[in-house]
Amino acid sequence: MPHRSAYVCLPCRSSFKLGGRRERVCPRCARPMIHAGDAFEAPPRRDREAWRVVAVLLNAGVRFHQRCCGCGPGFRPRTLREVRERMAYARRRGEPIAGALVRPDLYA
Repeated sequence: MPHRSAYVCLPCRSSFKLGGRRERVCPRCARPMIHAGDAFEAPPRRDREAWRVVAVLLNAGVRFHQRCCGCGPGFRPRTLREVRERMAYARRRGEPIAGALVRPDLYA
């Protein structure tokens, strides 16, 4: 079975599993889609908060790829509160936002 990755259209709040890693456009609005990775699971379209979290992650460069052990992409925040906490942590520490967003425990 060929490798399939998720491509996301943030304005439409939709995701499509497609083969290859070339640039894709949304079949609904024709805007460019963002490669989210092979382990991305889209939230329900009506869950606006979850899609805002997805938008922050993808725009920060965070992707959802399987790790070598096959156990998923690792920690990703699920709420806007977790996103805000991690972004504040990144500003205080001078850490890149993408790194703080995927950090499971901020104070370990």
